Amino acid sequence: MKDQKQTTSYDVIIVGGGFAGLTAARELNMLGYDVLLLEGKDRLGGRTWTGHRLGCDLELGGTYVHWYQPHTWAEITRYGLQLCEAPAAKKAYWITGGNLRTGTPGELNSIVKESFEQLLNKAYEHLPQPFNPLASSSFTEMDETTVYEYLDRFSFTSEQKDFLNSLLTIDFNGDPMEGAITQMFRWWAFSGGSRYVFADTVSRYKIKTGTKSLIEAIAGDVKAEIKLSAVVESIESNENFVQVKIRDGESFRAKAAIVTAPLSTLDKIRFQPALSDLKQAFIEEKQVAKGIKVWARVKGRIEPFVTYAPAGYPLNSVHLDSYIEGDSIIVGFGSDASRLDSDDPKAVEAAISHWRTDLDIIESTAHDWAGDDLAQETWPMLKPNQFTKYIEEMKRPEQGVFLAGTTYANGWGGFIDGAIENAIETSRKVHQYLSVSMETVR
Repeated sequence: MKDQKQTTSYDVIIVGGGFAGLTAARELNMLGYDVLLLEGKDRLGGRTWTGHRLGCDLELGGTYVHWYQPHTWAEITRYGLQLCEAPAAKKAYWITGGNLRTGTPGELNSIVKESFEQLLNKAYEHLPQPFNPLASSSFTEMDETTVYEYLDRFSFTSEQKDFLNSLLTIDFNGDPMEGAITQMFRWWAFSGGSRYVFADTVSRYKIKTGTKSLIEAIAGDVKAEIKLSAVVESIESNENFVQVKIRDGESFRAKAAIVTAPLSTLDKIRFQPALSDLKQAFIEEKQVAKGIKVWARVKGRIEPFVTYAPAGYPLNSVHLDSYIEGDSIIVGFGSDASRLDSDDPKAVEAAISHWRTDLDIIESTAHDWAGDDLAQETWPMLKPNQFTKYIEEMKRPEQGVFLAGTTYANGWGGFIDGAIENAIETSRKVHQYLSVSMETVR
């Protein structure tokens, strides 16, 4: 047993117990390394969280999975998990030019399908190898282009533009004016040019037993020490070791460390020596997503529906998720968490009234990830030039300190798949780093 009165030593310390941290811990543990995982929250999962509210289990954070997300699907297969999906919408409500339109999803699709699929096909042209984005010169050239600058190149109707704006505001979970079009290329390239396929990959399928079941399954394979409520304050490194200190004053030492904390929180950790100027520039710039995901229980059993509204509305999309005890559970996305009190049913009802005034909201809830000290963002979405300027540098270790997470993924950046992908890549680099260090010692 290690002496807790002294600085405890390990091979690798991992900061963060989300999908990236747990995957890295499992991979390195399986390679025989002595691993310590430090998680600031009182639970594992990071920005995925299956919480019991409104009388049922709700995905308060990351949710959607698909077999076109290969790393996630491999994990779902490994642990024998099953999928479920929300009921297919029977009616659609969309706002264009400030006016409400209604119809069937098919009628909405007839208006927007051609314009959206034009964008999906263009994305594939710029990113023919979705997991190797920097191999495409046109992707690199396009990285400086904002979403709106790119859309202005096409002759879309005002209704088509409003719908695309709605989709992009939902996807960025923030203001798409701040977003890089290449961030969407990285998602759209997996769609094969089909609007339906894209919708399936990003918003249709969930793990039947919740994301918590996948987190628990991975954690069950981690034969390493895990400390919860361990908020990391500082990381000091030199040629020989990395020392990590947590808020209660306890410190730990290792040959290497992997920091999987969200990008927007890295400025809360004191790195000594400081991270490179380029890394610090990215950390200071932050990213786009600062929105909210709201759940509400509606009185009665309502028909499945979906809504869309462009930027400027408190919610940009709402749809029926499930039924419980004769009532309905709906979920909505808004681009600015500060605009809506998610715990106020009347405020949520007012936000939904832009489409529907016939819903009686009994109770509502959300987790404010943008206001969460250990998150400060929802899923990370990049600004122009950030991928080409910063991502490779963020992957470069400094004196045994490695950064990892979905922000730095090659493929599904912002998704669970991106977290797992980058964690596997980073774990391999740590293994190589430690192998060289051990050879040097010998």
